[in-house]
Amino acid sequence: MTKDQIKKARTLLAKAGLTEENKKDLVFSFSDGQTDSLTAMGYEDTQLLFAHLEQLVGQPPSEADKMKRKIISLAHEMHWEKPGTTKVDMKRVNDWCESMFSAPLDGLFYLDLVKAVSAFNQVYTKYLKGI
Repeated sequence: MTKDQIKKARTLLAKAGLTEENKKDLVFSFSDGQTDSLTAMGYEDTQLLFAHLEQLVGQPPSEADKMKRKIISLAHEMHWEKPGTTKVDMKRVNDWCESMFSAPLDGLFYLDLVKAVSAFNQVYTKYLKGI
C-alpha cells in the first residue's frame, strides 16, 4: 500500500468502528492469510478491502477506483493471472501501464486512467478476436 492508501484504509477502518484486533483479522482475511499488516498488502487485495470498507461505511468508490477495477477486471477476463491462482498478476498490469503511460496503475493520474481504460479495452477486444 502507498502512504495515501494506508491513510485511506485507516480512515475507513476508524469510520467502521473496527478495533486494532478486528483490523488485523480483516487484513489477514483480505490478503488470503498472507499478512495482517496494511503496509504489506498487495494492490488487488487493497482494492477489495477498500470496496468492503466503503460498503460498510456507505462511502461510494471514487471514479478513479472504478477505472482501476475495470482494468483489473479486463485483465482477469484475459487470464492475466498469477500462475496457479485466480488473482490478477498486478506486475503484468503495472508493466503494461508503465509501457504505455510511464507509471504503474496506482500511479496514474485521472486523465491517464481515462486513456488507460480505453487502451486496455482495445487490448481486450484484440484478445477476444484472437479466441
